[in-house]
Amino acid sequence: MDVIIQTNIDKYSVFGVNYFLSKYGFFPENVEEKLHLIIIRNNDNTQPDGQIKGWVEFEGIRLPVLLPPSRISDQGAPLLTYTNGEVEYPCAIITDSNIIISLDVFRHLGFFLSGHLEKTWALIQEEKKDIIEVPFVDYYCDFLLSCLQIIHNKQNIPIIHKAFWPDGKSCAVCLTHDVDEVKKTYQWITYPLKLILKGNFGIIIPQYRSFIQKLRGHEPYWTFDEIIQMEGSRGVRSSFYFLKETGKILLFDRKTWHHYGRRYDFNDKPIRKLLQDLYSREWEIGLHGSFYSYLDPEKLHIEKEALELSLGMSVTGSRQHNLNLKIPNTWLYQESAGLFYDTTLGYNDCLGFRWGISFPFRPFYAKDNRSINILQIPLAIEDLPYFRCQHPWNEFLIIFNHIKVTHGVLTLLWHQTVFNENEYPGWAREYEQIIDYCKNHNAWIGSTKQIYEWWTRREKTTIDWNFDGTFLKISPVPKEQEHFIKIYLPDSLKIKEVHNATIIRCDQKECEIKTDILQKEEVIEITFSRV
Repeated sequence: MDVIIQTNIDKYSVFGVNYFLSKYGFFPENVEEKLHLIIIRNNDNTQPDGQIKGWVEFEGIRLPVLLPPSRISDQGAPLLTYTNGEVEYPCAIITDSNIIISLDVFRHLGFFLSGHLEKTWALIQEEKKDIIEVPFVDYYCDFLLSCLQIIHNKQNIPIIHKAFWPDGKSCAVCLTHDVDEVKKTYQWITYPLKLILKGNFGIIIPQYRSFIQKLRGHEPYWTFDEIIQMEGSRGVRSSFYFLKETGKILLFDRKTWHHYGRRYDFNDKPIRKLLQDLYSREWEIGLHGSFYSYLDPEKLHIEKEALELSLGMSVTGSRQHNLNLKIPNTWLYQESAGLFYDTTLGYNDCLGFRWGISFPFRPFYAKDNRSINILQIPLAIEDLPYFRCQHPWNEFLIIFNHIKVTHGVLTLLWHQTVFNENEYPGWAREYEQIIDYCKNHNAWIGSTKQIYEWWTRREKTTIDWNFDGTFLKISPVPKEQEHFIKIYLPDSLKIKEVHNATIIRCDQKECEIKTDILQKEEVIEITFSRV
């Protein structure tokens, strides 16, 4: 029995296949033998035109389709059904001998992860908000894995892959702060005026309290100590992205005024002390690329060097100010500047997953037929659009539940300015509640650099295995480090004994193990008993 899926021979399909296999740590060379996955190539060169052509539903979740699948005969039970509102038919079925999939999942992954949906979102600005609430790339991968599990279960064979996160954690949460301003300037006038014009006269008292606080020597936007205390007491760390803004300020162009308020110098004594103090206490310092740097590789390089000079250390990653991106140019400029990750890919007018993915990934640069070296850690929730929601906490729960099901990463952006309780009452407390909720639901929580370091280490590891019916041997590389490995168990097998590894958690369907540091000839040995 096998999973049989059709895909194209083009570069998007090749990328999609490689992405799926590398996500789980499967070897491309023996997918037929060990995974029972047969990939049939075709020459259907139909190109997506930017329109969503229909939907499939997996575990109650709607996933967008760019290229309609071919109709499969009704000789098997449907596993996936395609519909465009006018027609409806199966595009994945299970028969007595195989699972057959006509939807080109791999080609979809290639298009999704090369930015093709940017055209789509430009056409459906409002409708996109409901679609991107779902990490549909992750669900597509989960669908393929579920098909493999069905086949392996029928043949009494376990599936082994690299765990996504360490220590048996079900998902990850990435904590970030953009440091746009370090002191309040023009906002003393513009912010209350904007709210008063909207009829919100209640803003006057908080502004007065904030001003009194300023007169007493405490800058309302300097909330770093509060953040450190709050995160540190929970045993977590976050990333701070610092800005070197040089955008022109035009007196009669109000849109440029914010450039003035966001000018601070990395070499100013308080800023330099702050940078070094945060770093010494293991909070990450990253670059917040200035407003126009996403179009200017030289500017981006200069800003990175200036931050590193003040910090006295190299900088690993960045987020572009205002989430400005020119795709793929900005990432190529970041590559050239010597950055290693970026966490700009998101929206500041809504919540969710801009490219339908929550996992770290390297975008496909179709022009050069390669992956861009800048690891993307997608942004899901920014504070400003979050608090514009009618029921923010409910929106968080929806997104986090998707993250927990798919085992991805939830990236949060809370500007340090909103930890000023006078002007943003409850915003800091909501951030605390999100962290506490995620910790209580088995999430691994850390800075973007911690996510980056874990994921790149995971990318560099491999696992191979052999199974003879009751005995499983797993060979991880490199052997001189610990590995976290997930094992999906068929109904007929139960783990009896484990050598050179520790079971972290185990139930009837799956187990996760942590390997010992192995000697040259040692492997992980697992003995099963029949249920």
